[in-house]
Amino acid sequence: MQDKNISRDKEYIVYVESASSFSIKDKLGYMFGDLGGNTLQVIVNTYLLLFMTSIVGIRAGHFAIIVAVCKALDSLNDPFIGRFTDKAAGTKYGKYNNIIRKVSVPMAIMTVMLFIDVSGFPYGLKVAWCLIIYFLWGVISSFWNIPYGTMLNSISQNQEQRAELSNFRSIGSLGANVIVQTAAPLLIFNNLNEATAQGFLILSIIGGVFSIICLFFTTRWARERIVITTSSEKKQAVNYKKLFLSFLKNRPMISIILAYIIVKFFIQTTGITNQYVFQVYFGETKTLAYAGIAQMIPMIMCMPLLKPLLKKFGKKNLITWPMIIAAVLYGLLAFVKVSPMAWVIIQGIASFFTGFYSLLIWSLIADGVDYHVWLTGERNDGMVYSIVTFVVFLVASLSTTFITLLLSSVGFQPLLQAMQAPGVAENIRHLSAILPAIGCVLIFLIFTLIYNLSDKDMEKISIEVGHKAKIREEELEEELEDK
Repeated sequence: MQDKNISRDKEYIVYVESASSFSIKDKLGYMFGDLGGNTLQVIVNTYLLLFMTSIVGIRAGHFAIIVAVCKALDSLNDPFIGRFTDKAAGTKYGKYNNIIRKVSVPMAIMTVMLFIDVSGFPYGLKVAWCLIIYFLWGVISSFWNIPYGTMLNSISQNQEQRAELSNFRSIGSLGANVIVQTAAPLLIFNNLNEATAQGFLILSIIGGVFSIICLFFTTRWARERIVITTSSEKKQAVNYKKLFLSFLKNRPMISIILAYIIVKFFIQTTGITNQYVFQVYFGETKTLAYAGIAQMIPMIMCMPLLKPLLKKFGKKNLITWPMIIAAVLYGLLAFVKVSPMAWVIIQGIASFFTGFYSLLIWSLIADGVDYHVWLTGERNDGMVYSIVTFVVFLVASLSTTFITLLLSSVGFQPLLQAMQAPGVAENIRHLSAILPAIGCVLIFLIFTLIYNLSDKDMEKISIEVGHKAKIREEELEEELEDK
């Protein structure tokens, strides 16, 4: 067994050392990772509520409980999946890429299973089906999410290259949102603006195949260049208490987590609430297909501006101040009546100012992981990243529940679909606009008051951490040669 491990370690070292210089292929490969994985995330997070309440017939309150329970359980699993990721052996396919390539097909299959029409089942069985399949989907998704997020630290230590990877990952994330939110209304709604079971199933199948193809390109093009661990290294037990306490000293990562939670609770809610705004308030869903495109165009405009603006203002300022403008634009939608197309355009303009956060967030997370290494002297990238997902999912488990309860509080009845009581449509419009406005203000406050790391400080930290990683790679090579 030892000889097999040594052989595998050597293959891993060769894989890392044979990687070509950082190039557009790495950026595109990393982009495809989020494009593929997030396509399934968007389908489930945005449309499962509508499917389960309008098609399957599960009560909104019961679905909210299902989501809260599953997300809470998933968050408890994440530290163990993070530990699994850290302990995973490097192979001829890489360390993180090897996990991603194995999980892509099961994740697609579980997504399709979520959208199987079980409306004919007894009510208790419908709830049990939703609970079990949604829980399993969450576990499998974590086996994509954690290795994929952690992989950024193994692709490059260079701050500019990390910003570019974060940029392209955000493009992939936005691309997934645009593709799904453009195609979904055309597939799931009929001519009467009613959702159909067949449309949801077709959407999930197309999304699953698309995801598998995208993740294939990730595992081929995004190359790992930094050796993290190998199978022959001694696996030491992790002191979870010590790790968590040291995590509390990591102000940059705490800021990122808080901002991520705010985005889930407030800003990204537009993907869900827009469905009801167009279905109930405007009485037509076709224009909804343009909403994703309207968000993509501003993001494309942000891309060429990102590099020069980063040099002038830095990451922190570029995220912080544009949020105030976005908050004003969202607030405008809450109090001024506009046409469906004007609604889409104003949201698109607001997304330009939130776009810098979206383009830089993954670079900030990678910085937070390296900051933790510098702070503690220990390298547990998967564990640190899993703590991020643990805290985020534990709190964000309430986000869908939060939206469901808010919709119920303004009088929305899911089974009535487009035919709601008087006043409900206006309430939904106010709700959909006020939430992201509040979120933008909160993110401004987080990065103004809590985030404490300058770009120059982070550059020095990354160089020091990268130097230690190179020394460890050389030590591993010598150990393998001696064996």
